[in-house]
Amino acid sequence: MITSIPNYILENKHLYQLIHDDTFIASKSHLLKKDKLHLRNSMHILILLVNGSKTLHLQEKDVLIDTNEILYLSQANYFMSEIVGSNDSFESIVISFDDDFVLDFIKKFNISMTTNTRSKLLKIKRDFLIDSSISNINDFFSIKLENKLELTKLKIQEIFLYTLSKNEDEFISFLNHIINTKSSRIKYILEDNLDIINSIDDMCKLTRLNSKALRKEMLRLYDQNPKTWLDTKRLEKSLSMLKNTTNSISEIATSCGYSSVSWFINQFKKYYKKTPLSFREQNL
Repeated sequence: MITSIPNYILENKHLYQLIHDDTFIASKSHLLKKDKLHLRNSMHILILLVNGSKTLHLQEKDVLIDTNEILYLSQANYFMSEIVGSNDSFESIVISFDDDFVLDFIKKFNISMTTNTRSKLLKIKRDFLIDSSISNINDFFSIKLENKLELTKLKIQEIFLYTLSKNEDEFISFLNHIINTKSSRIKYILEDNLDIINSIDDMCKLTRLNSKALRKEMLRLYDQNPKTWLDTKRLEKSLSMLKNTTNSISEIATSCGYSSVSWFINQFKKYYKKTPLSFREQNL
């Protein structure tokens, strides 16, 4: 199962309790996803478990998080499993936040970036102070408060500050990774998810930008408009598949997001001056 965060959450609001605006999303779920998730987060996330556990499956190792820990994850793609806790129940709070939330935190509290190291994730032990903040956030989902969004953000800032005080080097490394990848955030999101992008609408959805803002970013990053970039990436993928797989031309066309084999062949020939089959035969 592929889950894009926060898109999946916002598109399935009936499955979650939400406290959010456009740049910060606090979501609570009681729903256990039984299969291994292919988690694609276009924002950074903080996982606060109320009951149960999660396992993050990385190439080099598995990282288990339970109700004794919290886990920070920067924008990227991961595989994750979920496990029920006591009384066969599961409760998870996921906080999604963007680059600006991190930059505002650093500026607000005048954080000194004392290390050049970078880390994509951070797991730390909980204690009664973090538990207290999580308990407050959990309560916000069930009570009526006009300013619950602002209160939730403050509680997350509390957790950030407490993480900084207890795990300074590790947390600054996590913040540093976000700072140093901010200018290419759209690039990371698009290239990490190229396999599920079939249209400019998909690009807008993943990046959470409108078409005008997306075009501006694509020109800045690639000096290409979104359509040209997508066409180029599709064809680059088809080249790789033609050389390195035994997939049929039809299968490759589908994998690369073309609506028909004839359209794929037409575009390939237009760009490379030969048909996909001729290219494959010349590169056997």
